[in-house]
Amino acid sequence: MKRIKPAKLTSTSFKPYGYVISATKGKPLANNSELTYWTKVSLLKMGETVSTGVLFGHEREAVVRSLERHKKTPEVLVALEGDSVVCFGKPSSSHGRIRGIRAFYVRQGEAICMHTGTWHWAAFPVNVKKCKFLVLFAADTETSDLEIRNLPEEIGIAGTLRA
Repeated sequence: MKRIKPAKLTSTSFKPYGYVISATKGKPLANNSELTYWTKVSLLKMGETVSTGVLFGHEREAVVRSLERHKKTPEVLVALEGDSVVCFGKPSSSHGRIRGIRAFYVRQGEAICMHTGTWHWAAFPVNVKKCKFLVLFAADTETSDLEIRNLPEEIGIAGTLRA
């Protein structure tokens, strides 16, 4: 079994897979005693209707056996409750091998947007029994744009799922 160690989620480390929405830079549009607001942290093209879903990642063996992707839409994940580790593979051609598989720590409150076609799987909770994500993608993606592929070799998450 191949083993990978989770990496810290940064704009640079996640660039091949998508971008970190929760990463702010530059001067905020508004910054006062009531709020701080950055505009256009990311611009998403998903079509006219966006579907929202809620995903719970359950405590389980730290092994990835398959990955999924969506060829027509990006996907946004917002970590609502609990820290986690999420595995990703770089977008690839229809028949190409899944490459560049990495694991990232996703902290509660962080949000990411995967590039269209990025391979991924359900989060592994860190230090908790389950973690909760808000999921956003084009409507009907889960029924009309879902490809799941078994990996030729299982991938274990190295170390412990402790932050």
